[in-house]
Amino acid sequence: MKITSLNNKKIKEILKLKNIKQIKKSKKYLVEGLHLVEEAIKSNSIEEVFISENFSKNIDFNNNIKVTIIEDDIRKQLGETVNNQGIFAVCKIEEKELDIKKYKNIVILDKIQDPGNLGTIIRTADAFSFDCVILGKETTSLYSQKVIRSMQGSHFHIDCFENVDILSFLSEMKDFDIFATSLDDSSKFLEGISKINDKYAIILGNEANGVSSEILSKVTNKIKIKMDGQAESLNVGVSSAIIMHYIKNIIK
Repeated sequence: MKITSLNNKKIKEILKLKNIKQIKKSKKYLVEGLHLVEEAIKSNSIEEVFISENFSKNIDFNNNIKVTIIEDDIRKQLGETVNNQGIFAVCKIEEKELDIKKYKNIVILDKIQDPGNLGTIIRTADAFSFDCVILGKETTSLYSQKVIRSMQGSHFHIDCFENVDILSFLSEMKDFDIFATSLDDSSKFLEGISKINDKYAIILGNEANGVSSEILSKVTNKIKIKMDGQAESLNVGVSSAIIMHYIKNIIK
């Protein structure tokens, strides 16, 4: 099948998936580029693939995946990048139950606003074999195009849950070591931690305000990264990588 017009009903519906409200309503989202489409194929998340008539890369499609050819004008409208590769996929949002008993190593995000930071943190959690990422209320959406590009497919490898009440969730984590980043004088340096339980969680906070005081009041392990230079603080994405690397490779 080939679609030649932007007025095609299916294309109009796909273009709506650039809107977060429509994504949540339809429980579908759009991924762009060969790598992300291949990752989506592996995870069995694809509803349909759209390929530009000029697309020349080899890709191994499952026989059950519907593939539609689109003209170049449609490729330009679907893409978020100027010189996109001409391959897109509509993916289904899998409904998962948040069951704390399934997880041991969790990253919790309190009001992270920047899509690049969110994507970087999830990609980092995937790289260091964390098994769950919790997106607290007021954290930016997992399915915005900027977040999807930044994650580079890591959301297919690690369970992510949106719009979670962090305070309520913490009350269920009785057997977890819980660490939260804080610049308070009472915070311990990350580098001074030498022992940790098998079950643990790291809480990272908003770019401007950090972890909220309400959440910090429920946490006994407040940590900060030792910095010898003159910078006041680190980007939350960078901080997440340092902390996850330290916990996974230095302590363990």
